[in-house]
Amino acid sequence: MTRSIKKVPKLRSRGRENRRKLLREAQRLMLAQQSHDSLKFSDVFEAAGVSRGSAYRIYDGIDDLFHDIVTEWVRNFVDFLRSSEPTRQPENWVEVSDFIVRRGAEYWAATADTLRILPRLRNRQPQSYRLAVQAMSQVLVDMFDRYFIMPEVPHWSHKLGFLTELCDVTFADAIRTEGRISEQRIIEAATIGRTYLEFHLPPDLPARQKAG
Repeated sequence: MTRSIKKVPKLRSRGRENRRKLLREAQRLMLAQQSHDSLKFSDVFEAAGVSRGSAYRIYDGIDDLFHDIVTEWVRNFVDFLRSSEPTRQPENWVEVSDFIVRRGAEYWAATADTLRILPRLRNRQPQSYRLAVQAMSQVLVDMFDRYFIMPEVPHWSHKLGFLTELCDVTFADAIRTEGRISEQRIIEAATIGRTYLEFHLPPDLPARQKAG
């Protein structure tokens, strides 16, 4: 675990604002250049208007900042999914899968700039990022379990995590080649997701009783 992950929860209001500035400027600078390999931590904190001492109180350096970008993106996605719920009771698991894909598309579209740089950063995958991904998979497990009595599926959380990876590939390609996520791309991702889950789930699942 990087030191920043331990330090961030303890930051005062000014420190939290400086962290937001550093994250924002790092992403802006990365989007402006073809490679992040030459980006220096000093480039970031100078562009953000954050002093050297304040920047190093938040991050150990540029790698630590990169780790936080990818982790923050996943954590925000987890929060986004936790606040999501279909407007009506899903009749089958396909509707849950399609709902997840559409919510994913909304989040991907809203964070398109970060999405463009994520492939360059994810190969680092610090522990904090892996834990965030696990939390995301668990949210999906809980979402299916909320509506249906689920069978025993080996490594079910990992399989749902892969569902988001399929969306990631589809939406990243859409942003890169078309500059947006169209309805056709959402349908494409939903179809791929359903096809994948059909290998692991029966066509029908027992529904849970509605609360109240």
